[in-house]
Amino acid sequence: MSIKSLGRQSLIYGFGTILTRVVTFLLLPLYTNVFTTEEYGIYSLAYAFIGFVMIAYRYGMDSALMKFYIEAKGVEKKVYFTTIFTLQTITSLLFSILLILSASLLAPMFLSSENTQLMRLVAIILFFDALWMLPMLILRANERPRQYVILSFINVILTMLLNIYLVVFREMGIVGVLIGNIIASAGLLLATLPVILKNVSLKVMSKSALMEVLRFGLPFFPAGIFTMIMELSDRYLLEWLADTSAVGLYSAGNKLGMFGLLLVMGFNMGWTPYFLKKGKDADAPQTYSKVTTYFLGLVGYLIVLISIWIDNIVQINIRNNTLIGEEFWVSTQVVPIILLGYYFFGFYVLQLPGVFMTKKTKFVPFFRGTGAAITISMNIFLIPIFGIIGAAFAKASAFFVMSILILLFNRRYYPISYVWRGIIFPVVYLSIVLVVPISSIIKLITSFAYPILWLFLVADNTDRYKIKNMLT
Repeated sequence: MSIKSLGRQSLIYGFGTILTRVVTFLLLPLYTNVFTTEEYGIYSLAYAFIGFVMIAYRYGMDSALMKFYIEAKGVEKKVYFTTIFTLQTITSLLFSILLILSASLLAPMFLSSENTQLMRLVAIILFFDALWMLPMLILRANERPRQYVILSFINVILTMLLNIYLVVFREMGIVGVLIGNIIASAGLLLATLPVILKNVSLKVMSKSALMEVLRFGLPFFPAGIFTMIMELSDRYLLEWLADTSAVGLYSAGNKLGMFGLLLVMGFNMGWTPYFLKKGKDADAPQTYSKVTTYFLGLVGYLIVLISIWIDNIVQINIRNNTLIGEEFWVSTQVVPIILLGYYFFGFYVLQLPGVFMTKKTKFVPFFRGTGAAITISMNIFLIPIFGIIGAAFAKASAFFVMSILILLFNRRYYPISYVWRGIIFPVVYLSIVLVVPISSIIKLITSFAYPILWLFLVADNTDRYKIKNMLT
């Protein structure tokens, strides 16, 4: 697979990822105009809990499936998929039953609500989500991005329609949101059934394969826990150190800044199969360096654009309602900081080939554990002083430290010569934009200046020649 193919597949996967998450953006106007900040806080805590507990449901088997399925030949592919899918089905069922039985204890603790029905619905969502993820990974491994996008699109449309019907017309509130999610997740699992049936054969289940995937995948379990602590603990710390309303405001701002995460996730869907196949080539490190320059340059530009125009975007008027409820406008102040954090997360993801190719996955929990520790400690220190802005700074700082730690790891075990001006330029540009007050005219100039400056300050002569040919 060439860099061009990586770009094409990452674009398609990115579109599919954005489709699956875009529902949260498209429904944000609905939620912020229907729910109070406290109700939206409960909703946000419910989905924070889903994201966190999903790591326990997967316990690294998603990473194991990608690695071993891609490297396997012939019937071995069925061996690995059958083993992992069977294991995930059994454990997901057990975990969900445990959550349902403990709903009265867990709902007040993690959802800030006495409504135990919410926790029971969350348990059902987790079961379906854990299973449909596996066949979707197979589509990625088999380089079927178009089929992936089609299924993602169906899921998005179904989710949106169900939310509008259950929340607006049936007035079911947060319960309606969760029921709609259950139906959409079950529908996606049903839609991926042909992929499952094609790759499952109970006759080929293997104990040795089971031990192999567990040895490789389990180190990703604590790493995943640490990642979710970084991504989601700020909501709970805001709940404990501030109030549920602060959770709602921060979550709205985080959703607006989520576009940075979607870019990284979409890219990573094409990036992981790419570097696993490319890793044995002699020129792999040079190729990874080139990809890093291009991708961070693009991500940096989009982050700058969003940061500049976010206040104008949220105040767009649609039939006497703004795009985001006026009560939530203050949340935009955290968006640039969150986007900067995802920029550093992108740099971290770009450096993962070193961990995979050297098979030193034991270091991953250390990288992410350090990030989690920074997240918690800085949140505890900054939230009482700066509120939601403090939470955003904590997230950005954690991702920055993670990117530095893996950089130091690679310098020892898998050296890559990066074009540092390409990594630093977007950060410096965004910092200047955030510090200097600018008018609408300057916003326009700043928006167009970035690609021009990148072309002259970052790109080399070969890059400029290729871009010139594309434009002429």
